[in-house]
Amino acid sequence: MRVFISADIEGITGVCHVKQADDLGSPAWREACRFMRADVDAALEGCLSAGVEEIVVSDGHYDGDNLSADGLPAGVSLVSGAQQGLSMMEGIGEGFDAALFVGYHAMAGTQAAVLAHTWNGELARVTLVDEAGGVRREVGELGLNAAVAGAFGVPAVFTSGDDKLALEAQAIVPGIVTAAVKEGISRTAAMLHDPSTARAAIRAGVERALRADRRPGPLRWDDRSLELEFGRAEWCDKAAACPGTRRLDGRRLLIPAAAHVGYLAVYRAFVVCATLAEG
Repeated sequence: MRVFISADIEGITGVCHVKQADDLGSPAWREACRFMRADVDAALEGCLSAGVEEIVVSDGHYDGDNLSADGLPAGVSLVSGAQQGLSMMEGIGEGFDAALFVGYHAMAGTQAAVLAHTWNGELARVTLVDEAGGVRREVGELGLNAAVAGAFGVPAVFTSGDDKLALEAQAIVPGIVTAAVKEGISRTAAMLHDPSTARAAIRAGVERALRADRRPGPLRWDDRSLELEFGRAEWCDKAAACPGTRRLDGRRLLIPAAAHVGYLAVYRAFVVCATLAEG
């Protein structure tokens, strides 16, 4: 069995302060990196207990320098460094049996969700749009990235984060196994579970998800567009330079569905738009 793990930091056990996620190089960030490695190690233990033979871990927070390859078990590889094309999903591809999402957080604007955002501070909202059916749904990083796995035929089977992320994940991927390692009080405050209990839940959840007789099907969004709403018009100005996008108004633009090449083209354009807005 081959498993892909995408790891972020805001949903990690013990993390609830902005400086832990954003103040790169600081003692607070280094502490969060240690916590992140411990959660990833718990997920790896769950994988190995389930008989997984090959695991790829993608370091998905900021420039991908939060995790070290030192001490990784045999059969585990780490995607490290600043990634662009598939960003947090760099390393995914055909041939994986399952995708896991460790340390994820809820989408921007979610009430009482720890460090909630969608990709960066410039984006206020990302909406999945079925233009043919007229259906609209707000999505966060979990959905955006689970659909990348789905584009390769890989099901999203597990995620860890706070209790609000668990609810979001179950709504977007019915049947996904979740491990809530903390309870959100506000965006910058949480009721933190003790690390041993939280990581035991990650280990057990991963093993249960991988041993399940029935798993969620791959999340397929090949005929969906993405609408991006930015916090300021000038951020949308920058993002609108991405070819193929359509400006909707001062703060919104649309990345139209690209059914002839699939969701991955929409996702790559999304990554470009988000990067341009930051620049």
